[in-house]
Amino acid sequence: MADVLQAYEEAEGSVDFIIEHVMACSYEDEPRFIQIVNDAIKEGKVEKFARWKKDTSEKAVKGRKKAAEKEAKEAEEMSKELGFNKPVNKMDEGELGKLILQRQQGRMNGLLDKLEAEARNSGKKGKRKEPTDQEFEEARARLEGRKRKQN
Repeated sequence: MADVLQAYEEAEGSVDFIIEHVMACSYEDEPRFIQIVNDAIKEGKVEKFARWKKDTSEKAVKGRKKAAEKEAKEAEEMSKELGFNKPVNKMDEGELGKLILQRQQGRMNGLLDKLEAEARNSGKKGKRKEPTDQEFEEARARLEGRKRKQN
């Protein structure tokens, strides 16, 4: 309970921060954490931060739950792709490490693909064509004419 309140005060009311910084917890612990903090606020043990009201709204709680479930589903799919036949919460440290590395690699590949696509698209806009021989000679003549006038 003390670690939840400490994280609450450090984060000035951010539920995401609390979930990330309290050891061995998940979004399933969120209702319990909210109750702990609300009780502490009522008892005057901690200050009520403006962000707390926003982060504990029904919409915010549902959004975090949905995001956590999506992430859990992605982890399950990734574990199957890697050949693990057991759920993520039953894996040992080595298997989880492989899963995390695979996921990071997927993110990096996605980022690289995005950057490559942007580079290809931006290159088309500013790409110049080679001048013809005649255009080149005309440009050279203009430059030489300017140089003669300056001297």
